[in-house]
Amino acid sequence: MSAEYPDVLGDLSEARQRFEVNGVHYLAALEPSTIAPGQTTAVRVWLQSCWDVPVKVALQIPLSNSHQPGLSILQQRTDVPLEPAEVGTVSIPIGSDPHLAPGAYPIRLLLSSSFETRGRYIRSQKGQDRLGDTLLSFTTGLSLASSVGLGYVAHTQPEQKLELWVKGSPQPDPSPDLTPTFLSHWTIDELRIQGKARQQVNDQRLFLLPKLQRTSLFSTLLDESKIRFGQAGLTLQIGEAIYLAKILTYAAEYFLSKPERQDALLVPAYALAHRHNLSTDDPIYLVARADYPRLTRLASSLTFGLLRHRWQQEPWTKEEQIAVAEYVAQCVELGRALPAEFLYLPLLLGGLMVSKDVQMPGEKPAQSLALLAKARELRSAELAENPELTGLLDHLLRSA
Repeated sequence: MSAEYPDVLGDLSEARQRFEVNGVHYLAALEPSTIAPGQTTAVRVWLQSCWDVPVKVALQIPLSNSHQPGLSILQQRTDVPLEPAEVGTVSIPIGSDPHLAPGAYPIRLLLSSSFETRGRYIRSQKGQDRLGDTLLSFTTGLSLASSVGLGYVAHTQPEQKLELWVKGSPQPDPSPDLTPTFLSHWTIDELRIQGKARQQVNDQRLFLLPKLQRTSLFSTLLDESKIRFGQAGLTLQIGEAIYLAKILTYAAEYFLSKPERQDALLVPAYALAHRHNLSTDDPIYLVARADYPRLTRLASSLTFGLLRHRWQQEPWTKEEQIAVAEYVAQCVELGRALPAEFLYLPLLLGGLMVSKDVQMPGEKPAQSLALLAKARELRSAELAENPELTGLLDHLLRSA
């Protein structure tokens, strides 16, 4: 086997246990898995080629009026050509009749793959976990599998059985679009970029780490947070900016503190620089400014992990946690309007929990806490519709 290529599938979904068919890793799900009669769902399939040659994947969903009356699909077979080592997502819509009876409907998905020229196997059926145990609540969307390795096992299985639930009042869609779509996430061109980033981090590690000191990280993140959240429609109060910078600084230091975690922070940031022709002279700029949205995702996952550790339970489902982290990151990246509750949940909750671990020279903790309490009071009307959040927030403010 040639050198192992990055595991990108593990960044797109929770994929430690995955499936494989003739050298193509995959996961499949119905999204959404519950619909009303007349609505549309989709079979979503994440594909990762393990070959360095082009591969064609055939996806079959054998729906027919005799077996599944009331469900419709544009074509029972969808062929997906993958470039060498490509990773992508296929969505195959399934429509439903407004008169479809409520209940559970089984959906079968059959997969096969073929290639004209046999190549080399560049991703194995079992990957090693190099990150180890962490406080992270989730790893989806954090670029950890491709930069460090989260570990996985692929089981050979050419068929998946999914289940669609139909319930509720009919919601007819007069013209549903049932066209299959494919979204590419990674091609072999990205390998050169990631390799260049990894080599630079390895070669310059002793130079980079001393520059990533707490005071520099904190002050840069404080300034960047004001800019990013201001563009998302939130003018940060002083207390909010302080505690936001605390959880983001904590997230950066959490990965920098151990050699096995450092690449998880640094390699994606340097890959981003090489992808967009950014200067790589200043690691603070890359980590705290250029890669700011991903740092909010890391901080969000750590916050949910800290909440679970503190209360010995998951306050929200994993799906909700990932959705919230992605929503916040996209808003601060694209300048979309962000409601204040998504600043507090999860990031400022995290800032409160780590405040004693991230104290700055000359800081008066009681004064910082008073500033956040004042900011929370000014946000009372904006946070009032989320009593679960305000209950947690007020508890942490009292016990900080």
